[in-house]
Amino acid sequence: MIAELEIRVAGAEDVDAISAIGHASFRQAYEEWSEPDDLVAHLESFFSVAAIRGEMQLPGNTYLLALHDGVVAGFVKIRESARPDEVPASRALELQQVYILPEQQRFGIGGRLIEAAARNAQEKAADGIWLSVWDEASWAVNCYRKNGFEAVGTIGFQLGSSVYTDLLMWRPVDLSG
Repeated sequence: MIAELEIRVAGAEDVDAISAIGHASFRQAYEEWSEPDDLVAHLESFFSVAAIRGEMQLPGNTYLLALHDGVVAGFVKIRESARPDEVPASRALELQQVYILPEQQRFGIGGRLIEAAARNAQEKAADGIWLSVWDEASWAVNCYRKNGFEAVGTIGFQLGSSVYTDLLMWRPVDLSG
């Protein structure tokens, strides 16, 4: 566990770091199971500097950064989006991306980012947070379960020409204080 970890809202000056983390983390996690052309297209669509800059400008999107010793180690993207019917909430925010640099994994950074996202959801009066995660990514599913998420359904995830099954996972947040 890293004791000295700063979590803050990302700004335009952080786009390059977010792009680098997204590329490295997604590639590490999914390259083995993805078609090369599909992987490259996905990385460009979701983690290019231009894509992240555009996402930052959309209302309802928030990026939170984790900095370890002043270096960006990971991020979470929170967005206001339509929730799937399986998510048992009237107002829930989506954790669309939770990524940690490969060399910074296993230190509790993901859990700290998830807690910061839950606080962000509380501040926005959401009843909870939800996400989708590839059902075969046991390392990620286990991390989310450890951090209070439960599976509530499944959804398809298209990566180029391939369709994967993602678990829909949900975690309520405490609005009492």
